[in-house]
Amino acid sequence: MVALVPFGGRIVMLGYGSVGQSVVPVLERHFDLPLSNITIIEADDHADKFAPFAAKGMNYVRLSLTPENLTASLGSYLKAGDLCINLTAGVDALSIIDWCHHNGVLYVDTSLEPWADQYGEEGIPAAKRTHYESHERMRAMAAPWGGKGPTAVITHGANPGIVNHFVKAATLDIAQAMNLDFSTPKSREDWADLFMRTGTKVIHVSERDTQRSSIPKEPDEFVNTWSVLGYWGEATYPAEMGWGMHENMLPPMGQHFTHGPGNAIYMHKPGGLTLVRSWVPKGGPIFGFVISHSESITLSHYFTAYDQDNRPVHRPTVHYAYHPSADAIVSLREVMMKDWQPPAKVRIMQDDIVDGIDELGVLLLGHGKTAWWYGSQLSIHEARKIIPGQNATALQVCAGVISACVWAVKNPDRGFCEPEYLPHAEILEIAKPYLGPVASVQSDWTPLRDRAGLNFEPWVDHQDPWQFNNFLVR
Repeated sequence: MVALVPFGGRIVMLGYGSVGQSVVPVLERHFDLPLSNITIIEADDHADKFAPFAAKGMNYVRLSLTPENLTASLGSYLKAGDLCINLTAGVDALSIIDWCHHNGVLYVDTSLEPWADQYGEEGIPAAKRTHYESHERMRAMAAPWGGKGPTAVITHGANPGIVNHFVKAATLDIAQAMNLDFSTPKSREDWADLFMRTGTKVIHVSERDTQRSSIPKEPDEFVNTWSVLGYWGEATYPAEMGWGMHENMLPPMGQHFTHGPGNAIYMHKPGGLTLVRSWVPKGGPIFGFVISHSESITLSHYFTAYDQDNRPVHRPTVHYAYHPSADAIVSLREVMMKDWQPPAKVRIMQDDIVDGIDELGVLLLGHGKTAWWYGSQLSIHEARKIIPGQNATALQVCAGVISACVWAVKNPDRGFCEPEYLPHAEILEIAKPYLGPVASVQSDWTPLRDRAGLNFEPWVDHQDPWQFNNFLVR
């Protein structure tokens, strides 16, 4: 039985796509408030899907948020003490966060989205179209707040979000398996120190989605298990990764950032065109897209260890390795062949899914136990038992959203918060009922294991398997 959290404010959710449709049913599971205090605002028309909740007293508003109407629209529906859940794609997150901070409104989102017209804007330099840049702008905006004010939990869906907490849980399991003398860390510095002691050099957010539809994909139809706009936009971003201190060579077209903490690099190549070798327990070895994601930036920053002179001495390489559903892979390839033009015909797989799982977790590599995967292995059938009508991917994101919302309401004055600064055990306790089986698995996989010698690969480093160039598919 979930303990209801009393909340005297209103909840306003922006966006009602696949993730929003999974979040709405769980709001009343976790919060004690009149359902008439919940309002959903979206640009698209999902009134038919929302009808059962409207019958319970929740409110539904169709409104397209733009730079011109954003401030007035937020002011019409939110006041001090309320909670804003931002699940939009293509609406500038920093503008909403800034408004919420100065108006006393709690805030949770899953991504630092730009305005939609900036996704493929050729006039914006590659370095500016990165999550590193977004987080630098966010941190600069929040710096004057001094860690105070209404809580704003950013980038807290499945990934980024839940996976950030998976890394802490995996680190504890690895340290225990290595028989290290340790206690659960209480600070960022202690976490970074324990992480360094395990010897972990690489973190993959490794995911394989095998959900499949009963409806055959049509040519030039973009089919996905979550936001098509979000997936297309992220795939056009430059490939981006937290850059480990063990790395001895930049990848082809790799570039350092010239400002900020310098914990990441990017490539002059879209993430949707960049593949790496990775591994998941059920799916085995995978080729995954290096889609630009916030966890690459925040995890590598958080787990950087420093010496007494404040010089970095240990930092992991961190990046996404995403193997989406088969239809989504073909859909992305078709978009590439049209030079990244946004798709005209889209479909989110939901009720038509007949089988499959979304195996989403973190793969920690290079430590005393070689490889360790920790994550969710949620099937479509398990997802439907938890929330009818939802797919596994949306439910994993929902787990991150609702856990962040509960924490924000219980801790309303923490100011700006990246996922790593939330208590991982508390967050996972709220999230796990929505994640299906959660596995913690040791493996002896490396990117060199069972590597066929059919191809000429002079860049492979057989002495150090954890070099990024050993993972990169060329």
